[in-house]
Amino acid sequence: MPYTHGAIRTLITTESVIGTLARGCRLNSGNQFNASGSLAGYLFQCRLALLLGLQTVKRKPNGNISIEKFDDIAFESDDLAECLIQAKHHIGAKNVTDSSEDVWKTLRIWIGDFKSGVISNAETRRLLITTACAADGSAMSMLRADRSNEARVAARIALQGVAKQSTNLATNVGREAFLQLTDQEADLLISTICVIDKYPSLHDVLEEIEGELRILAPSHPEKVAEALEGWWLKVVGKRLIGEESAPIPLQDILRKANEIGSSYRPDGLPLSDPAELGDRPYHPDDEDETYVKQMRLIQLSKSAVERGIRDFYRSNAQRSKWVRENLLLDGEASLYDAKIKDQWERRFEQECTDAHSSDDDGKRQKGRNVFFWASQQQTPFRNVVETWITSGTFHGLSDRLEVGWHPDFNHHLGNGGGGDG
Repeated sequence: MPYTHGAIRTLITTESVIGTLARGCRLNSGNQFNASGSLAGYLFQCRLALLLGLQTVKRKPNGNISIEKFDDIAFESDDLAECLIQAKHHIGAKNVTDSSEDVWKTLRIWIGDFKSGVISNAETRRLLITTACAADGSAMSMLRADRSNEARVAARIALQGVAKQSTNLATNVGREAFLQLTDQEADLLISTICVIDKYPSLHDVLEEIEGELRILAPSHPEKVAEALEGWWLKVVGKRLIGEESAPIPLQDILRKANEIGSSYRPDGLPLSDPAELGDRPYHPDDEDETYVKQMRLIQLSKSAVERGIRDFYRSNAQRSKWVRENLLLDGEASLYDAKIKDQWERRFEQECTDAHSSDDDGKRQKGRNVFFWASQQQTPFRNVVETWITSGTFHGLSDRLEVGWHPDFNHHLGNGGGGDG
């Protein structure tokens, strides 16, 4: 399945597409110029690879999976393909016939590999996985997993007949390639092929992934699946655009699934990538915010203020996300704030008890000492230990004047002071 550069960028950079994936990707195929069918095919291929990877790692933990290397999807070891997979997705009900383009395009690819000698023909399995249905009695139905050798010979004969009789220009290359095989070569190729039809569609594959992950987080398998898929699209995307070329170890999928799953257990919280939470570049309007005035009061550097704004923004975004996803226990956020405030009170008292005897510069220095101490703390929020979470919480409290940096912060800011220290 060839990728356009635009499709690749969509796969790996568009957050809304990943969100749509998690919700089932409702696509409209009514417009002949609508690219949704192709996009659904791309996403199906990636999602199917993730599902098969989760299933295969249980049997072959040291294997690798590749995308668009040997085939749409391939399982390999020692750079040798063991299983080649063609993935075909269709929006809505569809039958796959012996003259279908899906069939002959797939055979064209496999025959090319077969004749090249690059693939171990006798040992490599070839799977055609399609959401379409193979009609009873067709060659495709004779290539399902449970069919006999006699049925496979009948399938070869039927395909030879179609290859000779069809006039479809779109399948001509594949049909000619098939007719150039000897009966013995064709039988060998067909003996390695398995057609898996009526396969779950794009949305249903996601539910299959959730089922695989349910043991890791029984209460939130859909959230684990969404997070794992977001990671997976980035991993696959790097291979598609050539940033990385190595196959993906199945152990990487297992490790990431366990890492994400542990965050959704009763004693864990999932931590978003800070980049996904977005950045908050400085804006002059920030000067109206109390927590920024707190930093200005002790005359912090430009970089320290910008870092404080970023920590405040990201910490609030992460905590808000936990609230939206109903992941916090009753009163948990308030207890964390109380713990942070208690730490500040102890440090503030240590630094500022004798501040009344200091001049303005001395007071600002004491305030900076408290600030930089706070900006380096890593107080766990349940299982999450991140400096920007703790620092951002300090800034949130400072915005409410529950904590401060300057020894006289309440005097300057709590009573309408100008904050000029």
